[in-house]
Amino acid sequence: MNIPTDSSTLRLDRKYCTLFYASRGTAIISTQGNILITAADPCLAGIALSSRTFITEGECHVLPQGGWIRLQASGAETAAGLVLAPTANRLVTLWQRWLRRARQPLPLRS
Repeated sequence: MNIPTDSSTLRLDRKYCTLFYASRGTAIISTQGNILITAADPCLAGIALSSRTFITEGECHVLPQGGWIRLQASGAETAAGLVLAPTANRLVTLWQRWLRRARQPLPLRS
């Protein structure tokens, strides 16, 4: 999954799909043109899709395939308005990762 530096908009047409890699703990919900992707895994806290993503034209389907998430447009010619946005503070995410690793016990040596 690519980490965006700025907000970006994805345009999908019938013959084009966009793939995202989702590790375990990622929940994808697609209802009535709204897509919500949330990461239950704390290591993905720096990646988020806006919670109110709206497909302005057509309908977007989310198809999981072996760990990859495929966003595919159907219905109208294009599905526009899918906004991919990073979380506000990346430094907090790095701090959370370091803190989680620091709390893990060291492996025993034999």
